[in-house]
Amino acid sequence: MKKIIQIILSFSIIISFSACNSKGQKLNSGNAGDTLKKNNSILTDSIEKKEISFIFIGDIMQHGLQIESALNSETGKYDFSNQFKYVKSIFKNTDVVVGNLEVTFGGPPYSGYPKFSSPNSLGEAIKNAGINYLIMSNNHVYDRDKTGFEKTINVVDSLGLKRTGTFLDYADKKKNNPMIIEKNGFKIALFNYGYGVNDNFYEAPNLINFHEKDSIKNDLIKAKSESYDAIIVTLHWGKEYVREPDSLQIDLATFCFENGADIVIGSHSHVINRMEHYTYKSENVNEKEVLVAYSLGNFVSNYGNWRYCDGGTMIEFTLSKEKDKNLKIENPEYQLIWVYRPVKSGKLLYHYVLPFNKSGNNYKMSDSDKIQLNIFLKDSRELLDGQNIGVKEIK
Repeated sequence: MKKIIQIILSFSIIISFSACNSKGQKLNSGNAGDTLKKNNSILTDSIEKKEISFIFIGDIMQHGLQIESALNSETGKYDFSNQFKYVKSIFKNTDVVVGNLEVTFGGPPYSGYPKFSSPNSLGEAIKNAGINYLIMSNNHVYDRDKTGFEKTINVVDSLGLKRTGTFLDYADKKKNNPMIIEKNGFKIALFNYGYGVNDNFYEAPNLINFHEKDSIKNDLIKAKSESYDAIIVTLHWGKEYVREPDSLQIDLATFCFENGADIVIGSHSHVINRMEHYTYKSENVNEKEVLVAYSLGNFVSNYGNWRYCDGGTMIEFTLSKEKDKNLKIENPEYQLIWVYRPVKSGKLLYHYVLPFNKSGNNYKMSDSDKIQLNIFLKDSRELLDGQNIGVKEIK
């Protein structure tokens, strides 16, 4: 009996070994890889709905007093992390955060307006805050000439941040125009165009995207042919300190929608303009949801007591898509932000970007700061609640 059991056990071991060996051969043969790919494809195709969340913020600026207040006199190093302290948790819970970098990393001497050049540590603070995508075509990109322009791009690249709008040369533009966002099963094209550069001068082989209709149309037609899930256009446009878009901006936004864009986000005016979420349809375009924010204002700056300029807004939304259905832009909302600049013994300490929602936020500050804050909140809410279409304030 023992002998029979031993024979059976030996036979089972041989069969098991053969089966394992057979499996090993299949895994190494490439056939299993094909099977896995097919299975992954089946799993991907079976996903009923995919989603990706966005936040767009306004102008990231560094005036002279911001740079000065970020300097640690003991170490001689610059630390900008305080500026993002109160928004960091919001960004960390969002898939894609896009900011307008309106300074250069052109090296010392560091300076604010009119020739912006910030320490590289600002870039580190931006990344650590969770701002992971930068648009860079604006009128200040050549503030420190060719050297500063190229240094800025190299710093952004060294930090692993994605960017578009400005390019070292044609090869760089081919790689980064559009900026491609791939996450949560989405593949999204983001373009960035500015109106020009200060002094109207830049050098070859550097390239900068400007919002000329022919260029935009060519980019959008090509993007449409490549079947992106969504196309976003960001524009540095309009008139500074004007709180309503002009006819040229409205026309250009419509032009973008007509040629394939789903979302248009604006910057440059340093004040907030209205936002609109609506259904677009024309003779050439089937019905689709679109979203435009004409200007998000300043995200961080030292505009101080300038009315309308001492803060801005963030726009938040989720893109969703079901198989064989149109893109949906879900829950577009805005959240106001204000730059708090505490002073101690006559010295400006820091610049904090404070977020506010409809429910209110309690921050400790002086009575004079509270007065200025409340003026900004009242002005902004009256404008946006009165003019926005389909975009409400976050509760």
